This record gives sequence, structure tokens and C-alpha cells, in this order.
Amino acid sequence: MEPEKKYHLVKWEKICKHKRKGGLGIKNLRKMNISLLSRWKLEKEEGLWQKLINYKYLWKDNIHNVKHKLNDSSMWSDLLKIKDFYLLGRDIRVKSGNNTRF
Repeated sequence: MEPEKKYHLVKWEKICKHKRKGGLGIKNLRKMNISLLSRWKLEKEEGLWQKLINYKYLWKDNIHNVKHKLNDSSMWSDLLKIKDFYLLGRDIRVKSGNNTRF
């Protein structure tokens, strides 16, 4: 009779530690995804992507107040999931009585 195989569970935090610190050196994909998604470049750059996002999702609002809608694209939905993380340390500035757009 063949012995039953058992899995040895290891916490994800330990796997993601650097090899010198006793881990396996595997990148934490959740942190990597948040990092990449938070590079929206909506605030400082102007281009086709920024114009599209402003027209489709932010035309009545700014990034602080926008909410998820049923017809949002999957990329926009993912960006909204990390919105609070992205907005840490940011504020709304008012110029000439109008909210600045991001």
C-alpha cells in the first residue's frame, strides 16, 4: 500500500521573505499588483489614456468621489479596489472656486 502524501503548509509571509531572512524569495503578487495599479499617472500626465479615463469615468467627478458602476471595465474596477491606498496622502485643491480634476 502506498503511503498517503501530505502537504506542508507554509505562511505566505514566510515564502515572500528574502532568502537571507529564511524565506523563498518569491515576490508577493498582491503587493506587486497594488504597486503597479497605483501608478495611474492620472494626476501628472496628459495623454490619450488620461483623456479616455477622464471622459468615461471622471467627467462629472474627481477621483476622490467616483464610485464603481456595473458597466465599468475590469481594469477600472481593479483600480477602484485600490483607490483608498492610492489616495493616501493626497488632497483636493481648489483653484478659482472649481475643483481641480485629476
